[in-house]
Parts: sequence; structure tokens; C-alpha cells
Amino acid sequence: MSMSFTASASATSDAPPAPEATWELSAYEQRLCIPANAPYFSYFVGFVSGHWTSPLLSEVDGLPEGTTYQLDESVPPGDNGDRSVGIIWLFVDLPPLDYGDYSATLTVTDGTSTQTMPILIRAQEKWGCGIA
Repeated sequence: MSMSFTASASATSDAPPAPEATWELSAYEQRLCIPANAPYFSYFVGFVSGHWTSPLLSEVDGLPEGTTYQLDESVPPGDNGDRSVGIIWLFVDLPPLDYGDYSATLTVTDGTSTQTMPILIRAQEKWGCGIA
């Protein structure tokens, strides 16, 4: 008696694909251009459109050393429709910064989808980013 076995070359997954996000964090880079070597207080705003059924959780990474901040870390479920509404506020109290660019990232997740918004802080001769 002879037996034969055949191994498949690849396995397929029956798991459904992850659902697409029903909300969107504006990924437009927010900029703050300030005089170097002086403390400064300001804010950045995460604009969100769409609807979400789980809380939106946020965190920020990459702020200059010595920065203190206050961040809306959780936004309850909601619906902004097609409007992009500022619902995540990040207040920053910056220490005197040396000349240069400082990049940070606001990250927002509903537990399924994670989206980011870049932040640029530029310490320079005078206040104002100008037009790039």
C-alpha cells in the first residue's frame, strides 16, 4: 500500500481585512517659528473629520527637551461629518531654544487606525514662518 501527501506552497488567511478608518486626522504640518533663546508659550491643534465609535487617544513625541505641555489625551466618540474640526489641543511651554529646527509628531489612534500629524518648531532670528 502506498500513501501520498501533498504540501501546499502557501496558506491563505480567512481573516477579514482591517476596517478602514472612518475618521481622518489632518496630516498638514503645523509650524511654529519663534525667536531663539527666549521661552515661548503656544499651541497646536489636531483637526479631525469623519466619525469614530471608540475614543481617540493621542500622544506627542519629539518635543524639545525641557518643554512642558498639556494635551487632550482622549476624545470621546463623536461625528464631525465632512468638517475638519479642531478637537485635539496641544499646549506647549517651550524653554529657550538654540537656533534650529525641532520636529515632533502628534499621534492619534482609535485602537484600530493610527494617524499622525507632523509638527515643526523653528528657533530663528525673529518670529514668523513666512511662506514656504
